[in-house]
Amino acid sequence: MTKYPLLLSLIVILFGVAGLGAISANRDNNAVRILFIGNSLTSANNLPAMVAAIADSRGVEVITDAHTPGGARLRNHAANKNVLRKLRKQSWDFVVLQEQSQSPGFNDWQLARDVFPHATRLVEESKKANPETSVIFYMTMAHRNGDPQNQNVSPELLTYEGTQRRINGSYLTMARDNQALVAPVGEAWRIVREERPDIALYADNTHPNPTGTYLAACVFYATLFQSPCTGAAVPRQVNQQIAEFLQKTADDVVLTSGKRWDWRE
Repeated sequence: MTKYPLLLSLIVILFGVAGLGAISANRDNNAVRILFIGNSLTSANNLPAMVAAIADSRGVEVITDAHTPGGARLRNHAANKNVLRKLRKQSWDFVVLQEQSQSPGFNDWQLARDVFPHATRLVEESKKANPETSVIFYMTMAHRNGDPQNQNVSPELLTYEGTQRRINGSYLTMARDNQALVAPVGEAWRIVREERPDIALYADNTHPNPTGTYLAACVFYATLFQSPCTGAAVPRQVNQQIAEFLQKTADDVVLTSGKRWDWRE
């Protein structure tokens, strides 16, 4: 079984041994297997390892693999033989799909041509190996200041709020059209920015810092297991009080919204 590269070492580095307790080196057949397909928004601060660490701290074994080259889009992944091999390699419990950061904010004809068909292709390939696989669309965060360079598409892109609203809508459409789940990271991100503007989530204008990645990981844990992440392990790089607020925000967004994020039949 291929595990995410250096997963156990990264868990120890990110969270510290004392914060996690003993980590078994032997993964059994009950482990939850997750394949992440995306780009640097997924690889930044090693989101898959952080999700696995949170799960481990809650007593759940997770094995991950990933394909996350910088700037990659769903259309790149859908045409990539390595991605298709990973999808077919084994029976994944979950496959996470993440689009490039700006394209979900584009107009309808661009989405219909450049995004949605490739999302569907990847979902179909995921189901071939295991019809019971649950696909999760990673609703990403908008750029820190929106996407003004593409304001010709829509004036909404002039602001962070407008850009996030468009991104959210596109991911919900992909989930609905493909009977999939949404991990509403972007929505949780919006709430944190609104309620706690003092919390820094970005490393630059696009990518999360470790605190932002921890918020994303909390959202993923709650989405994957439909269980609160409150009380889970916290990385050394993240302030404990801030982490508790992020945990609560993630739980509130994912677990108190009914079926809003779950479009599976």
